[in-house]
Amino acid sequence: MSHKLARAVNSVLTQTYQNWELVVVNDAGPTPQLPDDPRITVLEQPRLNKSYARNLGTEHSKNDWMCWLDDDDGYMPTYLEIINQSINEYPEYQLFNFGGIIFRAKGSRDNQLFSDTILREPFEHEDHVVFKSGKIATGHFVFHRNAMNEVGMIPKETNPYLFADAMKKKYPELKEFYGPLYMEGGKELGNPWGDDFSMYYMLTRKYKHKTLPFHLYVQYARV
Repeated sequence: MSHKLARAVNSVLTQTYQNWELVVVNDAGPTPQLPDDPRITVLEQPRLNKSYARNLGTEHSKNDWMCWLDDDDGYMPTYLEIINQSINEYPEYQLFNFGGIIFRAKGSRDNQLFSDTILREPFEHEDHVVFKSGKIATGHFVFHRNAMNEVGMIPKETNPYLFADAMKKKYPELKEFYGPLYMEGGKELGNPWGDDFSMYYMLTRKYKHKTLPFHLYVQYARV
C-alpha cells in the first residue's frame, strides 16, 4: 500500500467519532493490504476513471451519509465528529459544506518537501445559484443518501471531455462558463475532471446547503 493511501486510511482510523464505514475502491492497482477492520470494505474495478470509482464506492456504502476522500488526501481528526454534530443540530439539511487546509509542496516529484499551508475557505453561495468548477473540492461536502438517490450519480464517462459534455447536456446553463459541448469547441469542467464539482452542483440544484465554519478536509498538493 502506498504511503499516500496509508495516510488517507489512517486519517479515518484515527477519527474521534468511530461509527463509520470505509469503502475503498481499487482502480486496477495492486490490492491494498488494509487493516483488518470490519468497518473497511475493498471493492475492485478494472481501470476506468474517478467517476466510476466514486459511483461504485458510494453505491455500495451502507450508511446514510456520504463523505468522499481522495486517496492522497485526509480528514482532520474531528471531521466526522463535527459532521455528526451538525447533522443532529440541523436535521432539516441533507447537504453540508465546509473548508479545508492545503499542504503545498516544493521540490521535484521524487524529492518533495512540505512548503507551506493555505486555507480553503468554506464555499458561501445562495441556494441553487449557478457556479463553475473550482469553488468546491472533494471531501469539502457531505450529503445524505436520499439526496443522492434523487439527483443520481455523476456521469460515467471514460475521459474528461465526454464527462464535461454529459454535464453540459444535463445542465445547459454550465455553457455560461465552459462554452458549447467540448466536441463543438468548448472546455472541460475542471481539474482533473470536475467530478467533485459535478456531484455538488447536482445536489445544489435541488437541495439547500448548510455551510459550516470549519476547516475539516486536508489536501496534500503534489505530496
